[in-house]
Amino acid sequence: MMGKLWVIGDIHGFSLSFSRLLDRIAPEPEDTVVTLGDYVDRGPDTKGVLERLIRLQNECRLTALRGNHEAMLLELLEREKQGTLHRPLWKSWFSNRKQLELSDWLDLGGRQTLASYGLLTTRISQIPEEHLEFMAKTSLYFETDHFIFTHAAYVAELSMEDQPVEALLYHRLRVSIPGPHISGKTVYVGHSAQRKGEILDKGHIVCVDTCLYGGGWLTAVELTEKKILQIDAGGRFRG
Repeated sequence: MMGKLWVIGDIHGFSLSFSRLLDRIAPEPEDTVVTLGDYVDRGPDTKGVLERLIRLQNECRLTALRGNHEAMLLELLEREKQGTLHRPLWKSWFSNRKQLELSDWLDLGGRQTLASYGLLTTRISQIPEEHLEFMAKTSLYFETDHFIFTHAAYVAELSMEDQPVEALLYHRLRVSIPGPHISGKTVYVGHSAQRKGEILDKGHIVCVDTCLYGGGWLTAVELTEKKILQIDAGGRFRG
């Protein structure tokens, strides 16, 4: 792989922090930037985050992964198109068969997402098609010679193509930390917000969701030189 390799944790609608972080990183066309998902919900400007991600595709080699918040939005969008949005959704990737309603997504930050587009209704289909298509094209994982990237976690003894979606999108590290992956590669994840704002580094798995939406930091790591950059919601850097 040519160029630098950056990984960026959960953004959650904080476009100012994300844009300033990218300005500091200043990726070149040969650089790879991996974003770990959860671009939407919670923060004030999902629209701005997605606009910046779409532009970033033309500036470097962007690999945008899917988070559980994009997965929820896309699933609810599909149900809206089918006319079943207000019926219970049984999410097959939840081991406990948790029931999700539209109101649940709204409470998890969906209201902020819709508001960022100036939408006064709950019609997800009114989000610009370009933004919906971008989310629909996101990947569940990305693998290089030395690293694996996914949103939440993995099953240690399974190859990446055989991973259950529940593990990739929803597993919380506070419940259990998986052992080293069968590939021997270091795995970078987000999702499990580190509320003290510090990266969780277990050697074989590294969590870079440092809880920006909860008063923490948005974290980027350059994996060639192990350089760490962090920025808070107000645009203040450390590292």
